[in-house]
Amino acid sequence: MADALAALGTAMFDDAMMAKKLPSAVLQRFNECLISGAPTPEEDQKIIAEAIFEWAREFGAIDFAHWFFPLRGGGGAVGGMLGAFKKDTLIDLEFGSKFTTKPMKACLPYERLFQGETDGSSFPNGGLRVTHSAAAFTTWDRASPPFVMDKCLYIPCAFVTRFGKCIDEKTPLLRSMDAVTVSGLRLLKAIGIGTDAKAMQSYLGWEQEFFVMPA
Repeated sequence: MADALAALGTAMFDDAMMAKKLPSAVLQRFNECLISGAPTPEEDQKIIAEAIFEWAREFGAIDFAHWFFPLRGGGGAVGGMLGAFKKDTLIDLEFGSKFTTKPMKACLPYERLFQGETDGSSFPNGGLRVTHSAAAFTTWDRASPPFVMDKCLYIPCAFVTRFGKCIDEKTPLLRSMDAVTVSGLRLLKAIGIGTDAKAMQSYLGWEQEFFVMPA
């Protein structure tokens, strides 16, 4: 019998896989943007999308999906979370073709890797937004690696309205991490430790009490 754990983590496009599949300069800029929060340059988006597309096909992927955790007013899952995804196939029309009936091609458009659009009017429940502002957008959380499962490439995403309001479980976490970075860097600068730091990573939850004690 095959050992299922032997393949643990092999279907993730994580840091190690990115280092194998991407040019070093592209990977460096990607990580710099991840730290600064700047958008990934368009040319790099194309290279990354192509690399992920070819990698996902090695695992038999035929679809891709933006995977997110919308507010549902209590979905029954732990913490009230219940995942959702918008799935598309890894094929599209060849719009550059001269023929009226456009042929199909296998691809992962870079624009659809980094951002998607779906209906946000139902979250956390229907009727909260007027029809003309009901659109919502998914955007790849670049700190979370895409993965392949059941022939589908899943892209972990944040989920916000067209006005930037969060209607998911993940966006508040990402924004709180940004707040920790801003205040944390101010603290480091004030106490003269790690003054060259560019970001802070939180791995554990903080308790509510903080004490300043003389050394």
